[in-house]
Amino acid sequence: MIPRKPGVYIFKGKTGNILYVGKAIDLHSRVNSYKHSGDSKTKILYAKTAKTETIVVESELEALLLEANLIKKYLPPFNVRLTDDKDYLYIAVTKEDFPRIITARKNNLPKKFWGPFPSSRTVRETLKSFRKVFPWCSASQGDALQHKPCFYYHLKLCPGPCAGVISKQDYNKIISRFSKFMDGKKDQLIADLTAEMKQFSEKQKFEEAAGIKKVIEGVLYLTQANRTRLYLENPNFLEQESKIALVELQKDLNLKKLPERIEGYDISNISGKEATGSMVVLTNGEIDKSLYRKFKIRITGRPNDVGMHKEMLRRRLKHQEWPMPDLIIVDGGRGQAKAAKFEIQNSKFKIPLFGLAKKMEWLYPPEGDVVKLSKKSPALKLLQKLRDEAHRFAINYHRKLHGKILFE
Repeated sequence: MIPRKPGVYIFKGKTGNILYVGKAIDLHSRVNSYKHSGDSKTKILYAKTAKTETIVVESELEALLLEANLIKKYLPPFNVRLTDDKDYLYIAVTKEDFPRIITARKNNLPKKFWGPFPSSRTVRETLKSFRKVFPWCSASQGDALQHKPCFYYHLKLCPGPCAGVISKQDYNKIISRFSKFMDGKKDQLIADLTAEMKQFSEKQKFEEAAGIKKVIEGVLYLTQANRTRLYLENPNFLEQESKIALVELQKDLNLKKLPERIEGYDISNISGKEATGSMVVLTNGEIDKSLYRKFKIRITGRPNDVGMHKEMLRRRLKHQEWPMPDLIIVDGGRGQAKAAKFEIQNSKFKIPLFGLAKKMEWLYPPEGDVVKLSKKSPALKLLQKLRDEAHRFAINYHRKLHGKILFE
C-alpha cells in the first residue's frame, strides 16, 4: 500500500533498472494518477514499470532535494530532460562583493551551486522560503554600489547593501549561513549561531541577539531537508528513526509496552473565552492526522488550564470506540498531569501520562521525580513533535471559532 505522505517514488523495469524518479506531496495519489494518464509518454512509462518503490520523507522541500539527488545518481531514462540539464534549474551563489542567490542553468553556473532540480516552479517557491531566513540582495553590483534599493529591500527580504545599510562583512555572513544550510551542515550552523547569540546577550545587545534567535528558529523549521543523505543511504531511515525513538521512550519512561499509540493534548484560549482543546495522535511514531480530534471547551470564566484539561480528558475517555493510547502527553507541568491522571483513574483505565513543559522541556509525571531527557534524545524530539502539533491544531481551531464571533 502506497502511503498518503510526502516523498519520492521510483519506477523500476523488469530487471530492476530505474526508469523514472519523481516526488509528491501525496505519494498514493501521485502514483495512482499514472494509471489514468492520457499522455502517450506516461502510458509508455507505466507499461514498462514492473515495480514501484517509495521513500517517505517529512516535507515537500525534503522530497525536492532527495529527488534531485536520486536523479543525479541514477540518470533514469524517463527523466530524459535531466541528461542534458538544459531545462533544469540549479541554485547558485554569484561571485561578487555582495553575492546574489540565483537560479541558473548548467551552461551558466558560477563556482558555488547546488542541484540540478527537476521542478523549476518548486525551486522558485523554495527560494521564497529560504529568503525569509537568509535574506539577500537581488540588485546588480552596479546598483548596489550606487545605493539604489532593490525591490526586495522594501519587502524586508533584502538586508540592504543596495541601500547602504549593511557592511560587506555582515552581508557575507548571511550568504555563508545559507551555503552551510544548503551543504547540510545544520549542526555546525546552529552551533555558530547559538554562540553568536550568546555573545550578543552577554554584551547586552538584546536586539541583535533576538535577530540571531529568529534565524535559528528559521533554520530549525527548514532543516528537515538536510537529512537527504540519510535517505539516499537508507530508504527506511524515517521508519527506523521513529522505532529507535519509541524504544528509547519506553526505556526512559519505564513503560510496560512500546508506546505504539501516543496521544498529545493542548488547550488554546484568550482570557478563558472560546477555549478549544486538541487531541493529536502518533501511530508508531508517525503523525496520524486521520485520528485527530478537537474539543470546544464548555467550562467558562477565568482561564483555567488545569480544569480545561480535565474536561477534555473526561470527554475523550468516554469514547471507548476510539483505540486507547499507550501513552498520554499533556502540554504543561505537574498540575496538568495530575488533572489528567484524575480523569484516567475515574475511567478505570491504566494509561501512563506525563506533562511536557515548554520552558525546560522536562517531563512531569503526576507524582514522583521529573524526567529530564537529553536535548538530543530522539525520544524527546518525538514528544516535542507531538506537543507542537497539538499546539498548532488547538490554535487553528481556536482562531476559527474566535473569527466566527468577531463577524457575528
